Amino acid sequence: MTVHYLKTHLPCSCCETQIPAAPLVVLPNGKPVIPQHYLQFAQTLLSLREILQDIESLPQFLLFADEDAGGLYVQVGMIGRENYDRGENLRQQKLVYGRKWRIDQDTPTSEIIQTAFLAIKKAREHEIRELFTLVDLASGKTSAPFSTHQDLPLMANNSELVEPVAYVAGDELAVLQQLIKRCRFGERSIEIVDLLTRKQHFILDIKLGNAPSVRRAEGEMPEFDEIEFSLMINSLTPENVLHELMETFIRFSDATVAEHFRYKGFKRFSRAIDPVRIAALSVASRPYARDMENAQFAKHFRNLNYQTDANRVPKLGQGALADKNRAAIFSVNNLLGHMPVDLMDSGLSGAGVISR
Repeated sequence: MTVHYLKTHLPCSCCETQIPAAPLVVLPNGKPVIPQHYLQFAQTLLSLREILQDIESLPQFLLFADEDAGGLYVQVGMIGRENYDRGENLRQQKLVYGRKWRIDQDTPTSEIIQTAFLAIKKAREHEIRELFTLVDLASGKTSAPFSTHQDLPLMANNSELVEPVAYVAGDELAVLQQLIKRCRFGERSIEIVDLLTRKQHFILDIKLGNAPSVRRAEGEMPEFDEIEFSLMINSLTPENVLHELMETFIRFSDATVAEHFRYKGFKRFSRAIDPVRIAALSVASRPYARDMENAQFAKHFRNLNYQTDANRVPKLGQGALADKNRAAIFSVNNLLGHMPVDLMDSGLSGAGVISR
């Protein structure tokens, strides 16, 4: 087999250069390429913005690239409306921002694209969680129990207040029907159409109503209007059903993002992409047995992988968390990988160093 090499670096618009002596890989379609695992990366703000420029997704989600004292980051901006305003009037649109997703300079371009995909999914999930509402019987007020704005430390310190309330076993379907009447998703009604009991699980057929006319005029997530679906669950307890409903809405949202997310027009995460052929392409692009026979390339390849891993090693620091992590590391015999740089330091925390 003839192995070909590129004698010049690749274009640096995205700060990608080939590992010295990197060989070409000829794909099944006959195209010679240098795959990303034979490249080294030095991302900049310019390259990060060029990558994001080639991404398209749902129109109300914007991708920003910037840097601060902590380095490069990707951030999602979402054009939407205030979810907690459930009045009868059209709501003013507003631009809100999600968390900053940090990007190391040596991050491969493919991983940056996947980070953008995850950032959009999680930004949309944030909204989805706020759309699931439940009327509290005691006060008659509406709350969003799955919202990420719920006070987690408060719940952890008062866990008895959020434990399930025991109820008398009987007609589980009637209990669920009454519960679901108090629930809405994006102001849509939720209806249990049917219940099928199987040997190992239950199947609940669910139907959502239509959004109020003012919400339809706003065009808020129309893909959820009047949809019908089934839940396969192993328990009919109210808390289990509500959690499964929420997870189903998130899965629907993630699938919507996947079908709209494109990089250079390619829908990488679409269900129309064949995993069997992805696997075949992955195998074809990784002829490691062939390429590791080149001693010069193999040395650079291994050194680059080592340095990439080494650059991500944290410090344990001091205090209870350092003690907890040090104990976990020392509990594993012959642990491989890069250890925290101060793993063997003594006198940093109250418990001291744990020896093997």
